[in-house]
Amino acid sequence: MTGLGRGAATGRGQAFTARASGARAFAARHSLLLTGLGLFALALLARLYRLDAQSLWLDEGSSWQMARQPWSALLLDLARPNAAYPLYHLLLKAWVALFGDGEAALRMPSALAGAAAVPMIYLAAVELERMRGTGGQGDRASGFSWPGLGAALIALAAPFAIWYSQEAKVYSLLLLCAALVVWAVPRALRVSQEARGAGRATGVMWRAWLLVGAVALVALFVHRLAVLLVAATAWAAALDWVLRRPRGRAAWGALLAPAALSGLLILAMVRGLGGEQAASRAAAGAAIPAGPLSALGLTFSRFSLDRWPGDAPWWWLLPWVALLAWGLARLGRDLLGPDRRPATALLCLLATPVGLFLAQLVVTRQYEARYLIAAYPAFALALAWPLGQWGARRRAGGGGPVFGAAGAPEKRGMGPAEARGARPGAWAAAGLLALCLLSGGLALFQAPFGLFSGEPVKEQYREAIGELAVRVHPDDAVVIHPSYLRPLYDYYMGRLNADPAPEPIGFADFWQGETSYGAREWDIERRAKLAGYLRSFLLIAPDHARTVDRPRPGDEYGLVGLFWAYSRETARAWPCGIWRRNGAHLLCQEAPEPYYTEAPAPQPATTSGARFGDSLRFLGFTLKATTPAGPGVYRAGGNLPISLFWDVDAPLDEDLSFFLHLCQDCTLPPAASDDGPPLEGYLPTSSWLPGKPARDDRAIHLPPDLPPGRYTLLLGAYRPADPTEAGRLAASGPGAAGNGRLALGTVEIVAGDE
Repeated sequence: MTGLGRGAATGRGQAFTARASGARAFAARHSLLLTGLGLFALALLARLYRLDAQSLWLDEGSSWQMARQPWSALLLDLARPNAAYPLYHLLLKAWVALFGDGEAALRMPSALAGAAAVPMIYLAAVELERMRGTGGQGDRASGFSWPGLGAALIALAAPFAIWYSQEAKVYSLLLLCAALVVWAVPRALRVSQEARGAGRATGVMWRAWLLVGAVALVALFVHRLAVLLVAATAWAAALDWVLRRPRGRAAWGALLAPAALSGLLILAMVRGLGGEQAASRAAAGAAIPAGPLSALGLTFSRFSLDRWPGDAPWWWLLPWVALLAWGLARLGRDLLGPDRRPATALLCLLATPVGLFLAQLVVTRQYEARYLIAAYPAFALALAWPLGQWGARRRAGGGGPVFGAAGAPEKRGMGPAEARGARPGAWAAAGLLALCLLSGGLALFQAPFGLFSGEPVKEQYREAIGELAVRVHPDDAVVIHPSYLRPLYDYYMGRLNADPAPEPIGFADFWQGETSYGAREWDIERRAKLAGYLRSFLLIAPDHARTVDRPRPGDEYGLVGLFWAYSRETARAWPCGIWRRNGAHLLCQEAPEPYYTEAPAPQPATTSGARFGDSLRFLGFTLKATTPAGPGVYRAGGNLPISLFWDVDAPLDEDLSFFLHLCQDCTLPPAASDDGPPLEGYLPTSSWLPGKPARDDRAIHLPPDLPPGRYTLLLGAYRPADPTEAGRLAASGPGAAGNGRLALGTVEIVAGDE
């Protein structure tokens, strides 16, 4: 090779080396930023997976309802102490204004907040490590933290954190606020110590603590329970002050302020949750009844696998138990060592929210794991604390360079024997962490409880209201129970049916204290509100209904549910369908005559003399109006409601089904249809008697993209065992259209927005 060629090759090699060195230097300088962005991206991907697969549940419906309130009302809520989380509703309203109110859109702020909490937990671990040995100039600790990485991975993949990141509720945002506090408090403690040592305490310290105050203030407007984080901050600051001074009355006197604040918070929580009356509400199902010790165990089970006892194999919890015990033991050991400030701060941020909340349970016994989500970042850090042994090994020189805040490599000293001793423990901690992540992943996909299992793990209001939306007539009575299901009814009916939804009927809550609302009051109100209706639907959430309408032992429902569940016995009516979805049931009841009136049974608006087979007589039908144009004009995306009237010349020895077809070219498959036995099978044709006409209320749900125009409406009867044309009964008389079909006439379909 010529000298010129060798020089060119050398130049290219030097350029490549320079670029590689520059990339390494950039990564070193921006290691925290790059690590945080990577963790955020991974966490967001996990939270976007199947984001809208589950229906909105009760609390999410309330969030949607609040986001529709006027700006003025939501701004006033900021000043109302009884408004639990006013800032969240303001943020959600702004988000909905920009991105809409679909299920995924409503949950997206929670997904973003939950993903952002993951890198903040990592940064909190970095700050805790930087607190170690802070002197006059500060000990600039590594920009990489093994405990931080472990805690971030736990928060990234834990079922508990992902659940609230896929819920249109405040708790994921509260989790982010808690992570910010867990980062800001150690930072303020470190900056204060460094500033004092450098003789520039005033400005730097105030700025650090003003940041803590700002985060805490925002957190209080996000959720009032963030006051637990304020108490934790007070304890962390007071104990850090005590540890830096000779022990004496003055030093220990600094603990009086956080102690007094803690006592006041316990009293405020007891009062806010209803005092001793809260225990009776919890026993009725309004919350989970639990004392402090049982609540502590439930919280650990939820924080780790997001499971109640018995919902997952018990041995899935073993790595979590082992890792948490190890983490708490190492924190306890650090408390006894010379560098105890990081452990003290972390334990304050973990123990204070948990301890204060458990203390109020002595009186209220009203427990929800989500109320303790403020402690979750510290819980994840405590779990990952044993991974600090990897940092010890790195500082010994066995794990590669440690980069300081400026990106320059630093050398740390530690004896070889100590480094070798840290190695087995570090590997054991990493192994336990891997097992925790594995069991958490299994819990996410575990049927029937896992959020990613494909099973319905949230209450299925979308599915239950979907059954109603394709069947409802404009003159039906729709009862919702309890009455606070109204937001979900409005939300889904507006999306699943283009027609105006019937105004729902609600009954007074049965839980009325001394002036109780019982069977007599229910009977009076039911008769008044249902009078004149011919058909009614009950949308009921059994678990919530039992808090206001308690069932008797052995019953599934209270008074309201039993009225529809036993239609023949309680109302002398026909049941016309029961659809049970997870946490939400829909029950249908059809009355032969209008409820609680002397009005006669309805007659068909259009009579017919047609017959199907030898004994089945079609008396006629009634089309009902869903548009201002009246009967016969219907919206795409809405329903075509129709009542069919039948009689028999002799009892039938078989159970038949009926079909309704809507078509333009009736030689092709129908554009829309309804098919099934009368009253969803609850009024079989084999039970019909001559001279006792039967009414069958049906609806054809029209596809939203159905082209406008005129369509022919066809009716037929067939044997369910043979759904082909050969199984149809022959139609005869006026309107017979061949192939066992009867033409009822034509209807007009208009666009869904007309």
